[in-house]
Amino acid sequence: MHSMVDGATPAAKRRVHTAHRLTAAARRRTAEDGLSGFTVDEICDEAGISRRTFFNYFASKEDAVLGFTTLWDQHEIEQRFTAGGEPDRPGVSANLLDDYAGMLVERWTEVGLTPEQVADLVAAMDREPRLLSRLFESIRARERADVELVRGREGLREGDLRAQVAVQLVGALGGACMGRFLEPDNADPLHTIMQRRLAAAREVFAAALTGGTQ
Repeated sequence: MHSMVDGATPAAKRRVHTAHRLTAAARRRTAEDGLSGFTVDEICDEAGISRRTFFNYFASKEDAVLGFTTLWDQHEIEQRFTAGGEPDRPGVSANLLDDYAGMLVERWTEVGLTPEQVADLVAAMDREPRLLSRLFESIRARERADVELVRGREGLREGDLRAQVAVQLVGALGGACMGRFLEPDNADPLHTIMQRRLAAAREVFAAALTGGTQ
């Protein structure tokens, strides 16, 4: 799995690094002083950019802390996911869970998640608990949008529970995978951790359907 920096132009790499610097600075200042304890201009001075440039990346200080930048374009990732379905043949394809899991991993890889970044975000949210609510709102909105992606890809009718279950199931596995990925003793890439849990989930469901092992 590649990150958005791999194979990118020098200009694109600079944009990614600038976004990371701004987010790191905003999280550190939030953890130290709270959101009201610093200004956008102070963050810009620390990162060596102009105020105008900041707002090309983030709509607000809160977005900078959470890493919600307009730089991350999910369209190509989502297009690859939806291309794997057959909407003209309604149903659930055999590779749906694998493809959806792959899309989640690719998204996370795009933003370059590291244990250090997560620790900085947690510290900022400890100081400003309202950021946690904003993060959860974003996650819920993303899940709703993903249900629609699954439904469109598989040709399912609106309200079909299979689309919701696919998103919820892989999302729960993804949360566990992210927890393992961020543990200090982990040496495995995220996609490997995800594939292991998908395989274990299949074994659990297969055993349940056949009445368990003898």
